[in-house]
Amino acid sequence: MLDCDPWDSAANVRTAEQWRSAAAGWGSALTEALLDSADLSPSSFVLDVAAGSGDPSLSIARHLSTGSVLALDTSLPSLLLAKRHVDETGLASKLRFVQADVHALPFSDSCFDRVTCRCGIMFFADVQRALIEILSVLKPGGRAVFLVWGPFEQPLFLSTVGEILRLVPGTTIPEQARTMFRFAKCGSIAEALRSAGFRNVQEQHLALSRIWCGSPQRLWQYFQEASTLFHPLIRQIPQAMRPQIDDAVHIALARFQSSHTISVPAQLILATAER
Repeated sequence: MLDCDPWDSAANVRTAEQWRSAAAGWGSALTEALLDSADLSPSSFVLDVAAGSGDPSLSIARHLSTGSVLALDTSLPSLLLAKRHVDETGLASKLRFVQADVHALPFSDSCFDRVTCRCGIMFFADVQRALIEILSVLKPGGRAVFLVWGPFEQPLFLSTVGEILRLVPGTTIPEQARTMFRFAKCGSIAEALRSAGFRNVQEQHLALSRIWCGSPQRLWQYFQEASTLFHPLIRQIPQAMRPQIDDAVHIALARFQSSHTISVPAQLILATAER
């Protein structure tokens, strides 16, 4: 089980579908970083853990010729949405979906060449147990790649959540949202991987740019709808303060705007490890 699954509801999946076009490039830099470190071969058999609504699984499939991807998630609504997207691309022969728990993977030992996980490991209820499971399904010499969030103190969160914390007295980051930053401390994800038995563990800090094609107003609207872990905080905004909060967030996000796009700097941590 996941400690908290931000997308395990039909309402959240509808949000993902509604914003699909507008947010098309929002996760691209994260996926590219994951793929660059995965070192895929055309024939790789890849397990994408916490696959959500289909990316990066779909991007991985595009890099394969004779290989394939198995997208795993606990959320059936997310996987059904991902399958609809795949059916539109003609990549169905390279991509399969499995609803399963990462803490008890339903696969034989030593069957995957690569395991990828983009911003999902933070939410595992028992990280050590999940990593041991992932290690067991990797082939000897196989590689696992994990991407996690850096600290809360970075432009996206400070420009949105940070404005709420600054302007609304008595507000704090929700406990479930703090889980996002579980591995923000330098060396913490590498330590978890080594403790689970991985070898050749490497951790690097990344400075990426997340690209939003649209206005600060639209990005703030998207953040409010899609960032489910922060919903308890967003609901605490008094109605009378809504215009003030909106204006403050719009101004903060506009600092990163150029023409019709917003380029928000993002701090993430990428870890690779082998069996």
